[in-house]
Amino acid sequence: MPNTLTIPDLIPADGHRKWSPWRRLALLLIAILAVFPLSGCQADDDTMGLDVVGYNHTDRDIGWFSVGNGGGGYVGKHEGGGGFVCCISIPRTYKPGMTVKVTWGGLEIGKTQERIVAIPPYTPEDGGHFAIHFLRNGDIKVFVTMHYLENPHYPLRGDEAKL
Repeated sequence: MPNTLTIPDLIPADGHRKWSPWRRLALLLIAILAVFPLSGCQADDDTMGLDVVGYNHTDRDIGWFSVGNGGGGYVGKHEGGGGFVCCISIPRTYKPGMTVKVTWGGLEIGKTQERIVAIPPYTPEDGGHFAIHFLRNGDIKVFVTMHYLENPHYPLRGDEAKL
């Protein structure tokens, strides 16, 4: 009869399992590979990650929207600002001529819409969230801001800012 190992033979008397250097290395690599995909969620030093928030100033529900590679959700007519979606990554330093692609649609919108929108100047200190405004006149404005719509320092003011 060949020699066979039983469970008690694999665990030393003190109850601690002995790991070979190769097994330790394999476990370390598995741990690193498991954590590696999470590193994509953090912006590098030259960029900043911002939450995305939508504001709908129109008379039609927006079933969904996206900006750049960041998502957005449902924004009812004359609503917005209540929910944030993760994330969009933009350069920490503003560069003149920056734009972003905004895409949106829904039952009341019909065919999927798409527009390239200019990003107005911002500073790294402004980096709180990336706000998208679907305006009554059909325009779309975006802002990098730390403020909410109700704040007197919010970049969109006057009648345009009314939901």
